[in-house]
Amino acid sequence: MKIRQVITGQTGLSRTDRVAVLCYACKLTTEQIYSNLDAEIRDSDLTVLERCLDERMLGKPLAYITGKREFFSETFAVNENVLIPRPETEILIEEALHRVDGRKDCVILDMGCGSGAIGTVMAKETGNRVVCVDVSYEAVRVARKNAESIGVGHLTEFICSDLFEAFRPHVYFDMILANLPYVTHEEWKGLMTDVRDFEPCLALDGGEDGLEIYRRLIASLPGRLAPGGDILLEIGSALQARELKAILEDTGLSTRVINDYANKERVLTGHG
Repeated sequence: MKIRQVITGQTGLSRTDRVAVLCYACKLTTEQIYSNLDAEIRDSDLTVLERCLDERMLGKPLAYITGKREFFSETFAVNENVLIPRPETEILIEEALHRVDGRKDCVILDMGCGSGAIGTVMAKETGNRVVCVDVSYEAVRVARKNAESIGVGHLTEFICSDLFEAFRPHVYFDMILANLPYVTHEEWKGLMTDVRDFEPCLALDGGEDGLEIYRRLIASLPGRLAPGGDILLEIGSALQARELKAILEDTGLSTRVINDYANKERVLTGHG
């Protein structure tokens, strides 16, 4: 079979998907694919290609098929134990970088780190120490691997814990970043198949109103957020923004809501 046949074939997949799978199976770049349209696909590559196309037809996300995802100009390893990094999360990182403002003495916490995308980028961009925490041991393994491959293993620490359970009392952080589960039970029913059937429920399900884990996190802030510190939370709706804003303000923090590229409430910040 030739490369051209895969790209133009009627597989029910988009051209983008077919080219991405071809790149992965044949170990070629997009440019090489289009420069060699009449090349025959090797039998060993064809076996991988057919398996991957079948998986994609069933809804498996491309990132899980290829085992990687580009995020903030870095390549992160991902598998079905971690949420696939989303572009919206870059908004949280951009705001966090603005607040660090070149300081080199911050201790940053990435709570619910998943693949380690947030914490790894913060460590690389700021040179500060970052502690990455997740309740899933498998997620922590993926995050550690990513930090090492991107060259910030010496700046990052990884802890498997349900929020602060594994921490000693009065361990404070200058900045707490959290992209915790915030999908409501009702929203879960309407998620796309490639999300609901493949990405980890543990990383998505935030309870009845999507805020169960965030409430627990905020309740712990008095003993964890350093004076003058910042907390940045990724959220999913205007309603969540209003409810969490009120809770944060009850702890004495000043708050701000930041919208994403679609003008949807995406990040809630609190400053001590």
